[in-house]
Amino acid sequence: MSLRKFLFENEPVIGITTPSDYKYIKILRFMLVIISSWPRKEIGEPESNYQAIFFKYFYLGITIACMFGGVSYVIIHMSELTFLEVGHMYIIILMNTVDMSRVITLTFSSKYRAVGKEFLTKIHLFFYKDRSEYAMKTHKMVHLVSHLFTLFLVSQMLAGLSLFNLIPMYSNFAAGRYSRGGTQNSTFEHSLYYPYPFNTSTDMKGYIVACIIHWSLSYLCSTWFCMFDLFLSLMVFHLWGHFKILINLLNDFPRPSSNSKLMLENGFELHAEKYSKEELLQVSERLKECINYHREIVSFTDTMSDVFGPMLFVYYLFHQASGCLLLLECSEMTAQALMRYLPLTIILTQQLIQLSVIFELVGSESEKLKDAVYGVPWECMDIKNRKVVAFFLMNVQEPVHVKALGVANVGVTSMAMILKTSMSYFTFLRSM
Repeated sequence: MSLRKFLFENEPVIGITTPSDYKYIKILRFMLVIISSWPRKEIGEPESNYQAIFFKYFYLGITIACMFGGVSYVIIHMSELTFLEVGHMYIIILMNTVDMSRVITLTFSSKYRAVGKEFLTKIHLFFYKDRSEYAMKTHKMVHLVSHLFTLFLVSQMLAGLSLFNLIPMYSNFAAGRYSRGGTQNSTFEHSLYYPYPFNTSTDMKGYIVACIIHWSLSYLCSTWFCMFDLFLSLMVFHLWGHFKILINLLNDFPRPSSNSKLMLENGFELHAEKYSKEELLQVSERLKECINYHREIVSFTDTMSDVFGPMLFVYYLFHQASGCLLLLECSEMTAQALMRYLPLTIILTQQLIQLSVIFELVGSESEKLKDAVYGVPWECMDIKNRKVVAFFLMNVQEPVHVKALGVANVGVTSMAMILKTSMSYFTFLRSM
């Protein structure tokens, strides 16, 4: 059996009792449990209060220590650092800032855990798949997309943190620093630089200890970066599926089953479709169902914006600053600079584009709602139901977007502005 057939046709309907049984949710859960950011208690999983509190403050302490260590290292060694090293430290400090913001605004947030619970127990398309044949089809499609995207993002995360740490290790190996006496005229390169109380520049034991710490910190940093993005992206995929189901409900709105005569003032008769009294009751229920469904989708989207808005705002600021710095580092055009910073530049830029395009899915799909609402046979309804349709049409005029701190829509427009501004700053700084 092919992977596509197994994922797309069988798994969503066989042996699955809750959304947590899906493979991509299991992967996400495993990664978020490590950083104490999975809503375990909220969805009924066992978790002691001591364990939850200890790890939250432990990770907050790590991010604060990394921030303090990075800033201290720059202050202490500013006169000794090269252009590449200064830029590297600024990028590390910016990453620490993003990590700290996510620990504070998400890991410690009860609202974040509440929205995670709502997604896993209510909004997930698993709970809507049996409403219609189209809902099941949409559920399977979103399931496949979510599964493949999870595998891709986890692979990207592992590749990124590996390159980040292996490149300086390879540079040390190529320079012969691992051989006895190899650091007599040079020092070890590191992926991260902090003012350790032991020698990590020329002492092999100190270097090994530092490498273990750097690999661990890199894993935590990349998990904070990628897994919150993954959780948010999965929510967006399912919102996109909800909009498709709602649009299909509107497009398949039942038409009247019989014709009725309308007598005009000039005596002419006109045959027009009109709903019967029994059909009008069904129409009213169908409209109520669609309006409540739309209200539920918009409410969850607003909650997402409220919870993830600060994270997205800091994330966009990070890309604005880091994009300019990374371009400056790569503009040296040396083998060392390109080998170390070009992969990171590509990965971070790709993540910005990737996240923005995913969020644009919701906006573009919700924009189709006004045409779908206007397309229902309102001309066949009575005045009461026509007013309901008019009210519904008024509410769907504006496309639904997730906002970064309520300031800017998260999508390709904001992404393009960030990339354009980063290029402008880079050009200006390069000319100086």
